[in-house]
Amino acid sequence: MITDYQLYCEGIMAKRVAQMIEDQVRFWRINHPIEHKLQHKGQNLPVITISREFGAQGAAIARILEKRLGFKVWDKEILEVISKKLGSDVDYIKSLDEHTQNAVEDTIFGFLNRKSTNLNYSIYLIRALQAIEKYGNAIIVGRGGNFICQNRKTFNVRVVAPLTARINHIAGKEGISIEEARAIICTKDEERARFTEHNFNKNIDAPEHYDLVINSDTLGLESASELIIIGYQEKIGHHITVMQAH
Repeated sequence: MITDYQLYCEGIMAKRVAQMIEDQVRFWRINHPIEHKLQHKGQNLPVITISREFGAQGAAIARILEKRLGFKVWDKEILEVISKKLGSDVDYIKSLDEHTQNAVEDTIFGFLNRKSTNLNYSIYLIRALQAIEKYGNAIIVGRGGNFICQNRKTFNVRVVAPLTARINHIAGKEGISIEEARAIICTKDEERARFTEHNFNKNIDAPEHYDLVINSDTLGLESASELIIIGYQEKIGHHITVMQAH
């Protein structure tokens, strides 16, 4: 059973994770060259969250938006911050990322091995994303960002693509067979769905959780990013300066 003292300690650690995120945000703003060219320098604009089917290239779209908006992308960077604060190996934190395991097994494993469990990770993840949301001007990829962020102006996107297109993309990118790519995609999609159901009691595929659902195979990455920018500006209620696509 988790004691009040353990919860108190986890709360302290979560605050430290949030502080590390805030320190990185401030450092990035000072040193980021693109943001200085845009009118929203110094403004805390609402974040964009991108949920994605595995292989639909949601992360690639996020990187395009990063260049055009001058926003910072938070994807695996979140794991690096959490792993530094926990003193855990990044690969171990990745094993918890967007995964779930039996609560009893999780607690016992954490106690015996003195390692962070899914519960620890979830607490730190929430505090990290809340810190990112506080400063704004950011794009959060995955990790239930749309369920954690509370700002009503947050723009929530779901990136999808036909299974065949995703299989071909992953097979080509990783240099593996079609059968291997299919197995990886099905496993990853299932893990992400379970993670969302377990932590937020939500169906990751339900369209009502998003402001925009985009088929990246139909539109392509550049057009998809353009639609996101248009939708984002509509939701926040004003236009912002955007770098031209290359």
